[in-house]
Amino acid sequence: MRFREHIKTYLPGIVVFTLVLLLLSTAFAVDETLGNRVAKIFCFYKIIIIVSLACLPLAWIRPFRFTITDMLVVLYVGYTLWNFHYSGSAATTRAGLLVLVAVTYFLFRRLTTFAPLGFTHAALLLTGAIEALWGLAQLYGFTPSHHSRFELTGSFFNPGPYSGFLVAVLPLTLYYTLTARRFVRVLSGIVLVLFILVLPATMSRGAWLAAMAGCSFVLSDYFHFRRHLDSLYRKHRMYFTIISASLLLVATGLLTGIYHMKKESADGRWLIWKVSSTLVFSHPATGVGFGNFPGAYGDAQAAYFSADNRSPQEELVADAPETAFNEFVQITTETGIIGLLLFLGIIFFALRATCSAGITRQAGIIGSLVAFLVFACFSYPFNVLPLLIVFTLLVAQCPASRISTGSRWITALFYLSLLLPVYLITTGSETREQAYRRWRSEQLYFNMQIFERTVDNYRKLYPILKDQPAFLFEYGQCLSRTQQPEASNRILEEAAHLSSDPMIHNIMGKNYQTLKQYPQAEAAYLKASHMVPNRLYPLYLLAKMYDESGQTDKAITTARLVLEKAPKIPSSATEEIKRDMQKLITDSR
Repeated sequence: MRFREHIKTYLPGIVVFTLVLLLLSTAFAVDETLGNRVAKIFCFYKIIIIVSLACLPLAWIRPFRFTITDMLVVLYVGYTLWNFHYSGSAATTRAGLLVLVAVTYFLFRRLTTFAPLGFTHAALLLTGAIEALWGLAQLYGFTPSHHSRFELTGSFFNPGPYSGFLVAVLPLTLYYTLTARRFVRVLSGIVLVLFILVLPATMSRGAWLAAMAGCSFVLSDYFHFRRHLDSLYRKHRMYFTIISASLLLVATGLLTGIYHMKKESADGRWLIWKVSSTLVFSHPATGVGFGNFPGAYGDAQAAYFSADNRSPQEELVADAPETAFNEFVQITTETGIIGLLLFLGIIFFALRATCSAGITRQAGIIGSLVAFLVFACFSYPFNVLPLLIVFTLLVAQCPASRISTGSRWITALFYLSLLLPVYLITTGSETREQAYRRWRSEQLYFNMQIFERTVDNYRKLYPILKDQPAFLFEYGQCLSRTQQPEASNRILEEAAHLSSDPMIHNIMGKNYQTLKQYPQAEAAYLKASHMVPNRLYPLYLLAKMYDESGQTDKAITTARLVLEKAPKIPSSATEEIKRDMQKLITDSR
C-alpha cells in the first residue's frame, strides 16, 4: 500500500522534473559549427516537439482552469504578431521564437500544476548548479570560454547572459537553503555557494543589483523584516530615521561605486535609453515594430547626433547596439505603450496570483522573478533564448489554479492546438540548420576575401538567411567586391532595417561612389558618421570621396576634422587613417 502511494506521489513528479529539465537544458547546447545562439535555437526546436507531445496525455489526465495571466499571454503574443505583420518587419526567426516561447509557457503551466513545485524547482536548481560548475571550470582553465575576450561565459556567448541565468535561480536557491528539510537544505546550500563563488567573477553590475534585490526579498520574508521595521518605527522613530538614513547613504555609496566601475559602459546605456525615448515619443502607441529596434535605433541615433549641440562625452560612448539594454525600454520602443501595458499586466497578475495563493514557496518564486526583472532593466535577457525560457518558467508557476477544476476536453483540445504552431515553425528546421552550417563554413572564405567563390554560395543561402543582418552585410559586401554595386545596395538596405551597424552605410557609400553617384555617397557616409560619431572611418571615406569628385575644399575640411577627432580606441588603423588624411591635405595645397 505504501509503495503504491509513493508511486502515485513521485511518478508524476519524475515526469515533470524530466520534461522541465529538458526545456531548461537548451542552455547547454554548444556547437561551434553553428554559433552559440543558433545552436541553442535549433536544440530548442527539437526539445519542444518532444515536450509538446508528452504534455498531451498530461492535459487529459489532469485538466486545470485557465487564468487571467494565461489570457494576457495570448493577448500579448497575438498583439505582437499583429504588430510584426503591420510594421513589415523581416525578423521572422524572432517572431517564430516568440510563438514557441508562448507554447513553452503553457507547457510549463501544465507541468507546474501536474506535480508539486518542488520537482520543477529541483530541475531549475540542477540546471543552475551545472552552469555554476561550468563557470568554475572555466575560471580554473579546465574548460574553454566561448568568447575570446572573457574567460567566464558558462555555456553562453559572454558573461552577461551567463550571469543573468545564475541570478534568476539564486533567490530560489537561497529560499530552499533557509527553509527546506535537512538533505535538501544541504544540497541547496552547496548550489548557493557555487553561485556566490561565480557571480562576482562575471563583473556584471546588473546581475549584482538583481541578486541583491531578489535575495533581499527572500531574506525580508524569512526574517519578517516588514513586521520588525513596523515595530521599530512605532517604538523608536528617531532610531528608525537614523538607521534608514544610514542605509540610504550606504546604498547611494554602493551604487556610485558600481557606476564608476565601468563608467563609460553605464553612460553608453544611458545614451541608448535617451535615444530610444525619441523613438517612443515618435511612435507612442504601437512602436516601431517588433524586431525593428536595431534599424530604427540606428536612424534615431544618426538624427540625434546630426544636431550640433551634442556633448563630446556622449559622442565618445556612442555605439551600435542591437538591443536597448533594458527590456522594458525595448518592449515600449518596438510595440508601444500597448505592448508594455500587456506585458506589465502579465507580471502583475502572475505576482498577484502567487501572493494570493498563499503557498509556502511564494517568497522564492517572487524573489527569482524580482531578480530577473531587475536584471532585465540593465541587459537583454529576452533576446537570449535560455533566459527567456527561465523567465517563462517563473511566470508559469502562478499557482492560482492548482486545483483541477477545469474542463478535461477544453484543456486537451487546447494543448492539441499547440501542436500546430510547433509543427509549422519547426518544419524545415533541418534545412535551416544546414544553411547556418554552410554559412559558417563559407565565412572562412569570406574572411580570406575570396569573394568570387563566396558570392554565389551566399546567393543560394539568401532565401533562408535573409532575416540575419550579419549574413546580409557579408552578402552585400561580397556583391560590392565583385563589382555588383546596385545589387549590393539592395541587400544592404535590407540589412539596415535589421541592424544599427554604420559599416552597412559605409559599404553603401562605396557602392554609390563606384556608380559616380556622389550626392548619395555623401549622404551614406554622413549618416554612418552620425550613427557612431566616435568612429573615424566614415569621415575618412567621405574625405576620399570629396577628393575623387573634385570637391577639394570639402575634402580638406573633412580631413582636418578627422585629424582633430580623438578615436574611441586608438590603434594602428586610426594612426594610418590620420597619416593618410595629412597626406591628402598636403597634396591638395
